Amino acid sequence: MSLLRVAHLSDPHFGTIRMGVGEGLLNILREVQPALILLTGDITQRARVDQFKAAKYFIDQIGSAAVIAVPGNHDISLGNIYERIFHPYKGYENIFKQKLDQNIVLKDLCITCLNSTSRWRHIQGDFQHSYLEKQFQENYSHCKVRIVAFHHPMDCAKHIDDKNLLKGRNDAIALFDRHNVDMVVGGHIHDPYVNLSSARYPHIQRKIILSVAGTCLSSRTRSGAPNSFNLIDINTDLVPKITLTRFDMDSTFHFMQKEIYNFSRDSTLSWNCDSSLIVPD
Repeated sequence: MSLLRVAHLSDPHFGTIRMGVGEGLLNILREVQPALILLTGDITQRARVDQFKAAKYFIDQIGSAAVIAVPGNHDISLGNIYERIFHPYKGYENIFKQKLDQNIVLKDLCITCLNSTSRWRHIQGDFQHSYLEKQFQENYSHCKVRIVAFHHPMDCAKHIDDKNLLKGRNDAIALFDRHNVDMVVGGHIHDPYVNLSSARYPHIQRKIILSVAGTCLSSRTRSGAPNSFNLIDINTDLVPKITLTRFDMDSTFHFMQKEIYNFSRDSTLSWNCDSSLIVPD
């Protein structure tokens, strides 16, 4: 069996973290031992130097897992206009030493990391079509599973969050469909959600897994959505399968399994949810 384990974290908002939450997250990450940690933006609350330093200190404690990140809208300075215009991603680049957009290949898995933020936008995310086309020029068909990661969500559970969805999402999902993307992950709204693309995008032929992670560390949680993260287990054997497990933090700062989704891919490269389970408290 060829099994890859990815921990999807989002929206830590360093600068707004409650005492005890960070240690609880570190403990569970050391326990589940992902090969890769995927961080989908809003690393800081206000893109300040001390907040990026706190993020770097936390990341250095995680262990041997590689950490790949994309920026969020909070990772661009809001008050420092000069920095926002001329060096919008300086803090992010100082920590991660990574390109804003890149393809990461881990065995049979390709993760395409995209930047949905802009120095000209404070909150909403969007992609220029030419930008997306450029990011998908290189052929990664040798990879058996492809995940696309960026900050802004493609779907949400509540209508109130529709305004926070990626602006150009219809063009984006059509392109992802053409390039046989299997899964799209993001964050931004602090409200975890998992669904197939057919629910919001029924015109797309293939069903793609859409996943939104909650805030893994911040005190800026929403009602009914405590600090959480998603663990993604990817089996790239003959028939690819993905198991997504959401871990929620309890009152004792332990992260426990809350929801489990099992997906399999059929002969048309479309994904189906074989089972889902809400773990009782």
